[in-house]
Amino acid sequence: MENESFQLGQKIKRFRLLRDIRQEDMAEKMGISRATLINYEKGHTKINLDFLNTLKKHYPDFEAKDQNLIKPKIIVDNSIDFKVLWSVLSANWKYILFTSIFFAFLGISSSFLLKKYFSAEISLYPAKNDPAQSIAQFQSLAANLGMNTGNSDQSFNIPDVVKSRLIAGKAVNQYWTNVNGEETSLIKLWNLDSAPWFNVLRKTETDTVIIFENAIKKFNKHIKVSEDRISGLIKISTTFQDPIISADIANFIGRQVELYIQKENSAQSTKEKLFISERLYIVKNELEKSELNLKDFKERNRGYDDSPELFMIFSQLFREVEGKKEVYLTLQQQLELARIDEVKRSPILHVLDYAVPPIKKSSPNRLYFMLVFTLFGLILSSSKAVSRY
Repeated sequence: MENESFQLGQKIKRFRLLRDIRQEDMAEKMGISRATLINYEKGHTKINLDFLNTLKKHYPDFEAKDQNLIKPKIIVDNSIDFKVLWSVLSANWKYILFTSIFFAFLGISSSFLLKKYFSAEISLYPAKNDPAQSIAQFQSLAANLGMNTGNSDQSFNIPDVVKSRLIAGKAVNQYWTNVNGEETSLIKLWNLDSAPWFNVLRKTETDTVIIFENAIKKFNKHIKVSEDRISGLIKISTTFQDPIISADIANFIGRQVELYIQKENSAQSTKEKLFISERLYIVKNELEKSELNLKDFKERNRGYDDSPELFMIFSQLFREVEGKKEVYLTLQQQLELARIDEVKRSPILHVLDYAVPPIKKSSPNRLYFMLVFTLFGLILSSSKAVSRY
């Protein structure tokens, strides 16, 4: 290394003598002392990269072909010398700057080639779930009668309902009005019915079932649903190329979720009424039979009060009639309450905010593209500058 420093120092000395430059003048121009320059020329002091860059700046015709042999390393003992790294990057700042600007322009330009998408969102808020007292009484009665009716307090996983094939199929089969006032289906919007190039070569028809399945899969990719576990707020967002279609589909999904839950609740109410009606019919027949038995007994045994044995039989028949009568009256009340509850049953979900057509696009984000491409250009140019060093 000392020999290499000496050789470079001799080159500097030769360059200075050939151009008749005094040591004092060169040292002053380089911003160092004359003694330091003498040590450089004699090889007593190692010449660093900053000195070579400064020398090249003030004396552009100076060539140090062997400077790569003595220049300091960026990585020494598995650690980065940030001073040397900064010197390398500073020496190539123009190249790094112009490369980063080029990639930033490239990123913005490429964003114009992508399709625009618009996002719309609908918010659903769950209603407070307050089970009616009549339903609780009904469950207690059914349990006493040995019937398993399940829990009437149904809970629905709204994200699963939103992502269901049922809603996706309805949305795919429906026609939507775009921003130009034209009606179109999602299959036409996505050009899924267009035959690919290999089908054109083979002259085969595209299967409608496959098109429908692909449309459902693509539809679910454009739908996002989130649920706040604390407040229960549900947000359904849709992202499509048309702002009107995006908002209409979001509101459509909200309505479909409400209709599905209302249908399930109506089915549960019908099941409850059917059970009560069946039990009411059975208990009514048992009550009539018990009353007839009590009537026949009293007609055949008019003096049952004087006989302990007959009075005991009378008491059993009477208790049976009273018990059946109480059950019958209770079932009648429950049937009326179930009918009233069906009429006044409140929906489980309320629409908090309907989706409106978005004014601005959601993607592509040109600022994001510019920053990503600029960062890539910065890293690429810096890496190239370091590798050339």
